Amino acid sequence: MKEDASLRDEQLEGEIRLVGDLVLAASQREGHLSQAEIDAVLGLDPDAADDDGLDDLPPSGADDVVPPGSKAS
Repeated sequence: MKEDASLRDEQLEGEIRLVGDLVLAASQREGHLSQAEIDAVLGLDPDAADDDGLDDLPPSGADDVVPPGSKAS
Protein backbone atom coordinates (compact mmCIF):
# COMPACT_ATOMS: atom_id res chain seq x y z
CA MET A 1 0.00 0.00 0.00
CA LYS A 2 1.40 3.37 -1.04
CA GLU A 3 1.67 5.99 1.71
CA ASP A 4 -0.35 9.17 1.10
CA ALA A 5 1.90 12.15 1.95
CA SER A 6 -1.16 14.37 2.43
CA LEU A 7 -2.08 12.31 5.49
CA ARG A 8 1.20 12.98 7.27
CA ASP A 9 1.54 15.72 9.83
CA GLU A 10 5.17 15.80 10.91
CA GLN A 11 4.62 18.43 13.61
CA LEU A 12 1.87 16.31 15.16
CA GLU A 13 4.08 13.22 14.96
CA GLY A 14 6.81 15.12 16.81
CA GLU A 15 4.38 16.21 19.53
CA ILE A 16 3.09 12.65 19.94
CA ARG A 17 6.69 11.44 20.27
CA LEU A 18 7.36 14.04 23.00
CA VAL A 19 4.24 13.04 24.92
CA GLY A 20 5.31 9.41 24.66
CA ASP A 21 8.74 10.31 26.01
CA LEU A 22 7.11 12.13 28.95
CA VAL A 23 4.81 9.18 29.69
CA LEU A 24 7.76 6.79 29.60
CA ALA A 25 9.86 9.00 31.91
CA ALA A 26 6.95 9.43 34.34
CA SER A 27 6.23 5.69 34.39
CA GLN A 28 9.80 5.02 35.50
CA ARG A 29 9.38 7.13 38.66
CA GLU A 30 7.26 6.75 41.75
CA GLY A 31 6.71 10.48 42.29
CA HIS A 32 6.15 13.47 40.07
CA LEU A 33 8.73 14.63 37.53
CA SER A 34 10.38 17.90 38.47
CA GLN A 35 10.24 20.78 36.00
CA ALA A 36 13.96 20.24 35.32
CA GLU A 37 13.32 16.56 34.52
CA ILE A 38 10.44 17.46 32.19
CA ASP A 39 12.61 20.04 30.45
CA ALA A 40 15.37 17.45 30.02
CA VAL A 41 12.96 14.88 28.51
CA LEU A 42 11.66 17.53 26.11
CA GLY A 43 15.20 18.57 25.20
CA LEU A 44 14.71 22.15 26.40
CA ASP A 45 17.58 24.41 27.34
CA PRO A 46 17.26 25.17 31.08
CA ASP A 47 18.77 28.63 30.57
CA ALA A 48 16.16 29.51 27.93
CA ALA A 49 13.38 29.33 30.54
CA ASP A 50 14.95 32.28 32.34
CA ASP A 51 14.50 34.46 29.26
CA ASP A 52 10.81 33.75 28.58
CA GLY A 53 9.48 36.63 30.68
CA LEU A 54 7.28 34.29 32.71
CA ASP A 55 9.16 34.98 35.95
CA ASP A 56 7.05 38.11 36.37
CA LEU A 57 3.77 36.15 36.42
CA PRO A 58 2.23 35.08 39.71
CA PRO A 59 2.65 31.39 40.50
CA SER A 60 -0.25 29.19 39.47
CA GLY A 61 -1.57 26.42 41.63
CA ALA A 62 -4.46 24.90 43.49
CA ASP A 63 -4.86 28.04 45.60
CA ASP A 64 -6.22 29.79 42.51
CA VAL A 65 -8.99 27.24 41.97
CA VAL A 66 -12.48 28.16 43.16
CA PRO A 67 -14.73 25.11 43.57
CA PRO A 68 -17.98 25.19 41.57
CA GLY A 69 -20.85 26.76 43.49
CA SER A 70 -18.61 28.77 45.82
CA LYS A 71 -18.03 32.49 45.61
CA ALA A 72 -14.62 33.98 45.00
CA SER A 73 -13.47 36.21 47.83
